[in-house]
Amino acid sequence: MAFRLSGFARALVVCSLVFVLVSQQGLIAQSQVVRPSELKDAIAKATVARQKNLDQVRSFFSSKPVKSVLSKASISSDRIDRAVSSMSADELAKLAQRTQKIQSDFAAGSLSNQELTYVVIALAAAVLVLIVVAAD
Repeated sequence: MAFRLSGFARALVVCSLVFVLVSQQGLIAQSQVVRPSELKDAIAKATVARQKNLDQVRSFFSSKPVKSVLSKASISSDRIDRAVSSMSADELAKLAQRTQKIQSDFAAGSLSNQELTYVVIALAAAVLVLIVVAAD
């Protein structure tokens, strides 16, 4: 059984298919456009998040117990601060989470002074190593 279309019906089917394909392309193209306001908002949110993480890490490394540990280990807090400032946003976010957890554990008594010493030295060394590796 053969299916036959008249000339008008063929033209109508072809036009319909072309219209559907063209309209879908337009919708796809419109959905991928980023508005300047959306881009500006995303940049602002990233900046605020980075500053929050930077403040958290700086607060941790400038606290009295941590400064004491760093001075005993002969690690300059200025060098740590410079290294932290040059970290990527992802690295900084991870470090901020770790420092916040360490601060809360120490405040709750979960960490002794000796454990805090080991953790601080390990974190400081990790920060310095990350910067050295990133510089290469």
